[in-house]
Amino acid sequence: MRIFYLLFLASALGCGKRDIAPENTGKVSGTVRDQAGSTIPGVQIIVDNSIFFNSNLSTKTTPEGNYTLPLPKTGSWYAFAIHKIQFNGKIYQCYLHPQEPTGFGPEGAVRNFTWKLSGQKAAPLTGNYGGTVTIDNFPGIYLETDKIKFTLTPQGNLIDGSQGQILERYATDGHQILDVPIGRYKITARYNSQTLKLRRWNTEDSFATELILDFEPQIPAQCDNCFKLEYNTKP
Repeated sequence: MRIFYLLFLASALGCGKRDIAPENTGKVSGTVRDQAGSTIPGVQIIVDNSIFFNSNLSTKTTPEGNYTLPLPKTGSWYAFAIHKIQFNGKIYQCYLHPQEPTGFGPEGAVRNFTWKLSGQKAAPLTGNYGGTVTIDNFPGIYLETDKIKFTLTPQGNLIDGSQGQILERYATDGHQILDVPIGRYKITARYNSQTLKLRRWNTEDSFATELILDFEPQIPAQCDNCFKLEYNTKP
């Protein structure tokens, strides 16, 4: 895994020493929780140098969900948390949300994280915490994709064990449904009054009016935490 961002040192040092309790001087520490407030053990914490490539520190949270990392006496840093979890037979990597996303220097900092299933990632990361569904058409079938209404019905709990909700979404850019909480869904699609047929993208599967959607942790060279489907209007 590579995490590298060339950022201004002044930004990375945004938290002054006056913000650091004496017991936290010279180290970064914090707690990782899910959205229900329960602590999460075994989460990988990466403290990445904001200037130099491939220069980072790493640890994992304790059984109580806490972590501490001593910092070098020089440098500017950003903290990231990555939760690797098995769900429905697949292993996913989920970036967690920092309570305070700004960088820090050798004086130390407190950086707590929360496992969010949706929403925009905090800078310097980009994208969303939720998964992406990519929409494609069967050759020769052309619709206004941004007008297709997709209904996603959870089939069991979401990746964090919480209960999901029925979602009605559109591919607003004509290609993708963004920021869907990772889970297993039954997905259907309607275009005006017409029910569309769906199947997994780039397969020889039969088209059906209902499709079970399991996000892929990675489709090489394409996307992470995503699912690709294609639609058809023909029987």
